[in-house]
Amino acid sequence: MIQFFSVALRNMKTVGTVCPSSPMLSRALAEVVDAAPQPRRILEVGPGTGPVTRELLRRLGPRDVLDIVELSPEFCDDLERKVLGPWRGQGHGAQVTLHNAAIQDVALEEASYDCVVCGLPFNNFEVELVRSIMDRMLELLKPGGELTYFGYVGAKVAKRAVSAGSGRDNIDAIEQLERDLHLAHAGTRRMVLANIPPAFVRRLRKP
Repeated sequence: MIQFFSVALRNMKTVGTVCPSSPMLSRALAEVVDAAPQPRRILEVGPGTGPVTRELLRRLGPRDVLDIVELSPEFCDDLERKVLGPWRGQGHGAQVTLHNAAIQDVALEEASYDCVVCGLPFNNFEVELVRSIMDRMLELLKPGGELTYFGYVGAKVAKRAVSAGSGRDNIDAIEQLERDLHLAHAGTRRMVLANIPPAFVRRLRKP
C-alpha cells in the first residue's frame, strides 16, 4: 500500500487513484478468464502493484499464458519482487511474462488472447489515447474473446464539474466512446460497491 500510495501521488495522471483495487473489485475483473476454454492466453494491462494480477495467477492452469503490461518501472519492480517472484517459486507451470512498456509499444500477436483485463484510468487520459489503447486491446483479442475494465462511480460527473471547457469536452468524448464500444461489443456493466471509491466493471466481447 505504501509503494502504491507513493507512486500514485507522483503519477496521478497514469495511476488514477491513491488506493489499489479491493479484493471484490479484483475478483470481479479476474472472473472474465473463468469462462474461457483452457489452455488460455490472458493479457493484463496496467496492473499497478498487482491486486488483480494475484487473482489472475490463482486462476491459471499449467498450460495457460499470462502477459502483463505495465508502464511504471517502480510498479514492475514491485510486481516482480512481491507477486511474480514468490508465485514462480512455487513451481507453477503457466507461462507469465511482465513487459515494462505502454501497451501500444509491446510486440504481441494480434487476435491471440482469450481475455484482456485492463486497470488503466481512462478518465485521466485524452480521448484519442483512450481510443488508441482500446483499439489495440481489441486487436489483440481473439474473435469471441472478452475485454474487461473498470471505472469509478461518479468519476465523470465529478471531473466534469471541476474541469474547464476542453476538459469537459474530453470527458464527454470518452463517455461517448464507451457508449459506442458498449453497443458494438455486447457490453455489460456490473457495480462493485466494496471498493474505495465504488466502481463498475465493464465487459466487452469481440465479434
